[in-house]
Order: sequence, then structure tokens, then C-alpha cells
Amino acid sequence: MKSMLMSIIREIKLIFRDGITVYLTISPALLALVFILVFGSIQESTIRLAVDASVPAEVIARLETVADVEMMPDNESLVRRISGADSIAGVLMRGQTFVLLVEGNEAQGFAEARAQLIGAVLSGETQEYTAVAVESQHSLAYTISMACILLLALFIGGASMGLSGVNERESGVLRAITISPMTLLSYVASKLLPALLFGMIGIACCVLIMGRMDTLAPFLLLAGGSVFVSGIIAFLIITFADNQIAAVGVLKIIMPVFLIVGISAVFVPQGWSILYYALPMYWQYTAMDAILTGKAALLPILMTLGTGMVWFALVMILFTQKVKIKAWR
Repeated sequence: MKSMLMSIIREIKLIFRDGITVYLTISPALLALVFILVFGSIQESTIRLAVDASVPAEVIARLETVADVEMMPDNESLVRRISGADSIAGVLMRGQTFVLLVEGNEAQGFAEARAQLIGAVLSGETQEYTAVAVESQHSLAYTISMACILLLALFIGGASMGLSGVNERESGVLRAITISPMTLLSYVASKLLPALLFGMIGIACCVLIMGRMDTLAPFLLLAGGSVFVSGIIAFLIITFADNQIAAVGVLKIIMPVFLIVGISAVFVPQGWSILYYALPMYWQYTAMDAILTGKAALLPILMTLGTGMVWFALVMILFTQKVKIKAWR
């Protein structure tokens, strides 16, 4: 147990010493930032306004009934806030006249819609309405882009451990492990646990950046259910690459497979989806889709765990034969 714990700590330290694995670790978060810039925040849709000190407190209170209001100390801060990456309108007062400030590159009708809303609020007019909830529909590009980022966050943990294992194989450390008292189970755990940890951290960062903290708990559960998928990735790299250059080549092959296979099920007829049932990547994507749309995700998460375990066992057979490590001793 102590040797396994020391191995896990060593794995984490090695990751932060290697520039490639550091980049791999932070890449999902960087892509999540790009996603926000392209598609905008996917938080619950609310109108946001920024106001400065020229707007009276009673007016701010009325605006807060229909929008999220951000207070800016002065006009200069208000202008800087409106010029940010997100779309937000500013309200200030010049004499007895209210002025709406916009950056000018927002979607068509952005300024007009907010001007009408603010005018209705300030005039005190109220309208009766009936609320009808409909399911949100996003573009296919939107859905696939988000899924790729989240799948990449789960992929990175296994890839990082795989590169670490290749380094051990290249330097002769793995050969020493095969004749040391360390068991195969301990070695596998020293790869799976850090992979699980980094997968959870990566997907949590992506969920936070993309504004979906309401889905954090089920996504962390999915990361746990994907532990054997991470193991498949790690030990495929270790098995088929005996140096870092070869490892990059193996990554180029398995990365698109693990990221695209599940998503590709969207483009095949419904009756053909049964062909994907044996693949944990399919169940990963199915679980993600369920989580993002508010559906029950426990079954696909369990299927990810179960199918991943079967494929992981097959990969471990290849690994033990390749590196000549005994399963039991």
C-alpha cells in the first residue's frame, strides 16, 4: 500500500515536470474558453445590465426585477465592462435622460430589445403573460463542440498516464518494476488513480468555465465511471510505444477514435446504434447527452463502467505479454 501511494505521488510530480503532459492537462480548459468566446455562456438565460453611479438606487431596484444588474463605480469602468468579451448593455443617466450603451458588435436586435425592456420597466408598465416551457434546442455544431471538450477532459488523464508509462518503459524503470516486489495490481492502481483524479479536475474546470455547475455532480460521477476507459488509453499507449516519439504516434491514432466513435452514433440510423453498445465511448457520449439535457444518466454511466472494464481486461492481457510482467506473484 505504501509503495502504491508513493508511486501515485511520483506520477503526479512527473506530470508537472513534462511540458507535453502539462499542456495536455490544461488543454480542455483552454478549449472551454474558446467555446465560450464562440458560442457564449451557456448559463441559464438572463438579461444582464451594467449601471454606473449616475443611476438612482430606486431605478436600479426596478431594473433588478427583470435583469441581473452589475454596479460599476464610474463611467469609465462601465465602458470597460461593456467592451468585454461577453454581451452586456450599460445604463447611465445624463441629466434627466437615461442612455443605453452597447459595444455595437452584438447580435441583431440586441440593443432594441434591451431598450424596449428598460423603457417598459422605467415607465412602470406591466403586461400579463403566460409562461410556456419548451426544451432548448442548440445547433449540432454547438452540441458536438461541447461534447468534444468534455470527452477530451476525460481522455487527458489516461493519455498523461500513458506518456508517463512510456517514459518508464524507455528509461528502464518498467523493467525494474517487473522484477520488484510491486504487484501488477499496484502498478495498475498507480496509473488509474491519478488518471481518475486528473479526469475529474479537467471536467470540473470545463463545467465551471462553460457555466454548467448544475451538472458538476453527475459529470464527476461519469468521470468515476470512465476510470477503466482512462486505463485503456493509458495502457494502450504503454503497450504499443517504447519511446516518446512512438507515443505521439499512438496518441494520433487513439485520440480521434476515443473522441469521435461515440459522437459518430448521432449520424447513423437509430436501428444501427446497437452496433455501438459494446463500446464504452458510445456510453460516455450517451451519458454526457443525458446530463446536459437533464435526463437520467445513471444507466449509461454504469454501462460505461461495465464495458470499459471488459475492454480494459483485454488491453491488460496485451500489456502483460508485451512487457513480460507477471499478473500474480
